[in-house]
Amino acid sequence: MDPFSAENPAPRPERRPDHEQEPPVEPSVPFTQIHRFLRSSLEHAQDVIVLGLALVLFGIMARTLFTLALQVLQPVIDFRPVLGETLFMMILIELLRLLVVYLRDHHVAVDVMVETSIVATLREVILRGVVELSPFAILAIAVFVVALGLLLRFGDLREG
Repeated sequence: MDPFSAENPAPRPERRPDHEQEPPVEPSVPFTQIHRFLRSSLEHAQDVIVLGLALVLFGIMARTLFTLALQVLQPVIDFRPVLGETLFMMILIELLRLLVVYLRDHHVAVDVMVETSIVATLREVILRGVVELSPFAILAIAVFVVALGLLLRFGDLREG
């Protein structure tokens, strides 16, 4: 008898349709499990740190708002500190927004960082006064702000 003849076919395993096929099982390599665990643990630790930073920012914002209210309620208002505190509050709000975006997406939003840098730079110029700055410092600040503005506008930093 010929074992390869058509009279004696070898039994074949049943083949299931594709939708019933079980997904291939990836071999479990011990070190990849450790890496996955460490990555997950580090992400949770980063989230706790970011939440701590957000709480600290809330505290600073409350203190700044209280200081701003005291400055506004004075009989004579000095606009430079009031404007400085207002811009500082805007910077804190942008930083808080940056932390919220990080917690949501787990990446740093560069466009928010650029906007915050522009506001912080302009705050420093307003607080120091343009008259007190040297012409080279004014030129450097202008180039910096224009570069940040161009980066924000044409740098494809925005989502969507």
